[in-house]
Amino acid sequence: MEGSANTKAVSNYEVLARYYDALLQDEEALSLWLEYIEEERFHTVLELASGSGVMAKILKEKGYEVTASDISKQMKEASKANFDGEYLLLNMTDYDLHKRFDLVLCICDSINYLYEEELDGFFSCAAKHLEKGGRLIFDMHSLKRIDEFKEQYIEEGFVEGVPYQWTITSDEYDATLHEHFTFYTEEGMIQENHSQNVFSVETIVEHMKDLFEIRVIPDFIEDEKLLIVGYKK
Repeated sequence: MEGSANTKAVSNYEVLARYYDALLQDEEALSLWLEYIEEERFHTVLELASGSGVMAKILKEKGYEVTASDISKQMKEASKANFDGEYLLLNMTDYDLHKRFDLVLCICDSINYLYEEELDGFFSCAAKHLEKGGRLIFDMHSLKRIDEFKEQYIEEGFVEGVPYQWTITSDEYDATLHEHFTFYTEEGMIQENHSQNVFSVETIVEHMKDLFEIRVIPDFIEDEKLLIVGYKK
């Protein structure tokens, strides 16, 4: 696609939030997450990295008491199209809401935005906000994704009438995925970069084992995602 004389680089989700549902929504994954969420009875849910609020909306409509949250102001704003409940701005590695929940939920590989040194904060905050025996459910990228994106993935098209290009590459040495979005808007070309860290199961277990009993579903989405369920000790 042709570029523009005006180019702007923005931070995570500053622009992508506008197009998130149209570009990245995964109906298959939503159904799979719900299967595991509904395995046991619970009432209160804290969702971390809620994004555009689609899962929060689904859970609320099913009768759960849902508190949504995200670190992105733009995502909170975008969520208004989906979710009309409580939506907090918070850092999922450092928060204290002075209440406990039956379930802490973090989907859409959001944990992969953390560095390994932030994992202890993520797990300790989740455990602090869970009732005894409560669950933490999250998914994350499979290490197979590093091999998948050794060769650059390129997608081009239109989203809500705006031309875009989306590329994904991996760095085997750092076990990272790098996504680059370019939107060719009337105001000019806007670029947004996202980097995610891909963890081994062993790394995750090491950081959460003192707080949770752990169940790993290795092929939650075959060759793409693992699902991990932690039961608070």
